[in-house]
Amino acid sequence: MKRVLFSVGILALTTGVAAAQQQTPKKAGKPTKAAAPIVCAVMKEKVSDPTKAAFSMYKGQKYVFCCPGCKPEFDKNPAKYAKAEAKPVKPTKINKKKA
Repeated sequence: MKRVLFSVGILALTTGVAAAQQQTPKKAGKPTKAAAPIVCAVMKEKVSDPTKAAFSMYKGQKYVFCCPGCKPEFDKNPAKYAKAEAKPVKPTKINKKKA
């Protein structure tokens, strides 16, 4: 009986070691950077869905807005808001129509 228990214990130990060796470690390297959030050119708020957001083009750059009310404000004086911190967004295939 002791031999059987000893054999089962050794078998379990060897199986656990073999399973641990088969797992591949995660690749070491630089962590991936999350994309910077798109910010409204007027309110400086995060734009929840840039693909569906209102936007305007100014000097070849696309500026997106957090709400429909920001677009007319931007369109009144785009130079004022284009100089602000908000980064322009490259046009995408999804949202090329002018809102």
